[in-house]
Amino acid sequence: MSTRRRVVLHLLALLALVWTIAPLAWILLISLTYHHEFASSTIHLLPHQPTLANYVRLFGRSAADWNGTIQPPNAYGPLIRSGLVNSAEVAVAVTVLSMVFAVPAAYALARVDMRFRQAGLLTIVATRALPPVATTIPFFVLYQTLGLSGTRLGLVIAHLTMTVPLLVWMGTSFFGGLPPGLERMARVDGCSRWRAFTRVVVPASRHAMTAMAVIAFLTSWDEFTFALIFNTGTSAQTFPPALSSMFFQVSVPTEVASATVLGLLPPLVIATLFQRYIRKVNLVGL
Repeated sequence: MSTRRRVVLHLLALLALVWTIAPLAWILLISLTYHHEFASSTIHLLPHQPTLANYVRLFGRSAADWNGTIQPPNAYGPLIRSGLVNSAEVAVAVTVLSMVFAVPAAYALARVDMRFRQAGLLTIVATRALPPVATTIPFFVLYQTLGLSGTRLGLVIAHLTMTVPLLVWMGTSFFGGLPPGLERMARVDGCSRWRAFTRVVVPASRHAMTAMAVIAFLTSWDEFTFALIFNTGTSAQTFPPALSSMFFQVSVPTEVASATVLGLLPPLVIATLFQRYIRKVNLVGL
């Protein structure tokens, strides 16, 4: 590779890094700033008086303002905290159930010789082409009948309609790339197809399955449409609609920024913990 090409690639990578990190850093800095300082006419990058008061008030405690005045807990603190808990519960449940349903289905479509295998895969993937808003009316009518509207269970079921097709598509590509004789050698050693799958194929695909689980978690955590329509205003409201309510009703950007940072932490932690597994997965063939 020529020096000029290498320099261009490094500049593009640096630009992509800045493009990604700059908004996150800006939100973090705003959350550490007093509203009085943020609303001043003087524009500056770093806060002159960094503070955790916005976070303290979100967690239900009083905190001193920039001039020493004690401010009461944030009125939207309970909404944000319950939204974070609900989002975590729903995302974990969706991740587990998505893996339970999608992994065996993807393995069968990729490794088992069956009729209409390609048609079945295309049918499953085609359901992912529908935007969530297109299915809200059938879900709404069904949930009203079954009493699932405004419940975490109903939201888990709705999220599975998005994550399972996506993971089946990913898993089919991953399992299809394994050596053809992997199960054959296990079968020669006396393993049934199920034991060959659980004892050989699953361990060999742990990096791909970790990436699938992370994507399922992030998809559920960030989902907004179903959560907004089915769970807004209920005890099962998740973080995205809770943050949306705070954004449109609170005129204090520093408080909204601190709530946003709290919502960003779980995805960032998950991505950081499992990045070494995700980096080993070849996503080019998807």
